[in-house]
Amino acid sequence: MKKLLMRADDLGFSEAVNYGIAKMVREGLIRNCGVMVNMDATEHGGRLLEGASCCLGLHCNVSVGRPLCPPEEVPSLVDSRGIFHSSRRYREAAREFATVEDFHRELTAQYRRFLELFGRKPAYFEAHAVRSENLRRALEQVAEENGLFYQPSFCNFTLGGTYVINTPMHSMEPGYDAWAALKQELSKAREGSCHLYVCHPGYLDQYLLKNTSLTLPRAEEADMLCDPEIRCWLAEEGFRLVTYDELAWGEPETRGQATP
Repeated sequence: MKKLLMRADDLGFSEAVNYGIAKMVREGLIRNCGVMVNMDATEHGGRLLEGASCCLGLHCNVSVGRPLCPPEEVPSLVDSRGIFHSSRRYREAAREFATVEDFHRELTAQYRRFLELFGRKPAYFEAHAVRSENLRRALEQVAEENGLFYQPSFCNFTLGGTYVINTPMHSMEPGYDAWAALKQELSKAREGSCHLYVCHPGYLDQYLLKNTSLTLPRAEEADMLCDPEIRCWLAEEGFRLVTYDELAWGEPETRGQATP
């Protein structure tokens, strides 16, 4: 038997994304979901998942929308309008411009907001889109201070004694085919292994189209994750869907579910 953590990122990004993720949880293959708690559509996404069996993590966001902290308290993270610098700004910067202190302040606010919304700690703690050494340091600090499981982006990790292979994501590549990409990566899995497969399912609306370059692949992944043929293929390949909580606790999830 092989274990598979199927995770959807970006709950709260927009209402259209929320609708797509909710369908993937209730009708598709998603058992784990990362929440962006600073967005206007966050509570909408939480309502759509009420009563659903889904393990929730905190998908820390410092590149879309406004911070939870007053902008003057995190000046290195925002532009003159008080909006987060984009992920492109981070990618194109010649050096680090956002401070560990500002990241720490905002990440702590986002963790506290998660607690307010869901009444429990996130099952995992990681970041959206931005690669930054100062962000990594702040994530580690906040996780240690609050007893959270921090999962570094794009890295393999160990949870509850299980070594998890972080499968490469291809959705930003030209000619992306969600069905072929999943089969290409997971067909390499060995018996007894555990793999994380991160998706960004969702439907499209104007807010999404204006604020990210990852658009059409979201709708394609939504179709793929509800395709009975993919479910059958995974079963034939010997995969069992699991959650972060099952790996951490060795039993069905009792923490991090999307119930109030």
